[in-house]
Amino acid sequence: MNRHLGLFLLTVVTTTGAGALHYAEFQHAFHPDAVLAWWQLALGGLYFSVPFLGFLTAHEFGHYGMARWHGLRPSLPYYLPFIPLVTGSLGAVIVFRGHFPNRRVLFDFAAGGPIAGFVVAVLASAIGLSWSPVVATKSVEGLIPLGDPLAFHWISDVVIGPLQKGYDVSLHPTAFAGWLGLLFTLMNLVPISQLDGGHIAYALLRRHSRWVTVAGLLAVTWAVIGLGAYTWTLWLVLLLVMMRLVGWQHPASLDDDLPLDPVRLIVAAIVIGIMIVCYMPVPFPNAF
Repeated sequence: MNRHLGLFLLTVVTTTGAGALHYAEFQHAFHPDAVLAWWQLALGGLYFSVPFLGFLTAHEFGHYGMARWHGLRPSLPYYLPFIPLVTGSLGAVIVFRGHFPNRRVLFDFAAGGPIAGFVVAVLASAIGLSWSPVVATKSVEGLIPLGDPLAFHWISDVVIGPLQKGYDVSLHPTAFAGWLGLLFTLMNLVPISQLDGGHIAYALLRRHSRWVTVAGLLAVTWAVIGLGAYTWTLWLVLLLVMMRLVGWQHPASLDDDLPLDPVRLIVAAIVIGIMIVCYMPVPFPNAF
């Protein structure tokens, strides 16, 4: 427990540090000569760290709650702090040793995280966009274009309304945290190996899921090479390393013959829908 709490508190510090940088950039865009005190930066950093950690926590406890519901004994989340750049965190993980009893338990465990995290990401995006000003694109220096997933675009249309040509949204740090939550949800739902998407694919298709893994890997490779989305390169390398360490085929559950019931098939369709509305071919268009 002390280790989990210590890592969480350290991640609060690093994500708030990253948030302070985002808050300073957000303020500097409109008040170039303003000088913020350290406590103003610290408080401003919470605009990012609270929703971002809320997303991570919802995602991991979505997994944890489903596991405990089925009588499994996973660890509490291990938060992974990082230097305070972009997010200040490498995410969070829970550890589960052993095999899943059957495909239904595997599916519930895998789907619980992305669904819970997606809800928080949507809420953070909506709140953050309500705090984000619409500006003339040429009037504000330092605007960094981001990929526009369907979910974020729809939320923006509801909260802000359609944008006129020559105008853009200067994202509040809370909105950026929501956007990152959508991006990380997409990354987790790629149907490869031990990712949530890989678990879900196996629960649906059993051994045939290996072909979905191949398709998912080819899709990420195509995004890097065909679309020029070079920001996916690191993600592709990490996927290849993970597959080298744990294998590219998903391990079987103890009872692979128990099929998913109709309710879980409906939830599976919802999860696939979440992946589609979070899709963004090029997250950072001007990164290279």
